[in-house]
Amino acid sequence: MTPNALNRRSMLTGGSLLGLGTLLTACAPHDTTPTGGAATASGAATTNSSSSSSAGNNAGSGEYRKADAKGPAQNVPKPNAPENGYRAKTPDGILKTMDAWNQWINYGVQTGDYSKAREFLSTSNDGELKIYREIEALYRRGGWVIDGIEHFKPAGIPRTDDHQTYYLETNHEWEKHTEVEPDGRQETWSSDKEEEIYTFALEHRDGRWQILYSQIDV
Repeated sequence: MTPNALNRRSMLTGGSLLGLGTLLTACAPHDTTPTGGAATASGAATTNSSSSSSAGNNAGSGEYRKADAKGPAQNVPKPNAPENGYRAKTPDGILKTMDAWNQWINYGVQTGDYSKAREFLSTSNDGELKIYREIEALYRRGGWVIDGIEHFKPAGIPRTDDHQTYYLETNHEWEKHTEVEPDGRQETWSSDKEEEIYTFALEHRDGRWQILYSQIDV
């Protein structure tokens, strides 16, 4: 099995947007949800201009506030520590690793901080790392993401042919992902499917599970 690119995750890097020009339409953003776990999708990119200021969306002390057109999410709760046994070289260790990673990517998309999500990746996972860099850069220049929450739910048990690389099928659920630039311009990806299948490849290295890559099943 090798990585395959036309999917939502590759589209977030900008590499597949040129072929979607005829699909561009105006689309309003929706609210997001707090970090959520469970174990991308092809979707149409849309663009929209907005004059909203990021000075809005103020939350009270410690109050979680979803991202909207006025500003990024605020006071996003950090996920709990991974479940005991997530480093174990067992199928259960894979499931716990995936759950922890899923929670941290949802934290990252709301805050622009993927430092913890990176800890679950192999350094060779260029596709996923590029996504993190793109979104982190968006936040650094004053932008943010509305929605973008993803859930990868195991669709079975991890399998392997050589007891080195393990594969886990997951049901991928998401609705929208809207990137807001500092000047108010927006670009939205939305899914036309309720559910998609993603397969993750993992190996146990240096005492922990590392995600090598993911691939959408078509």
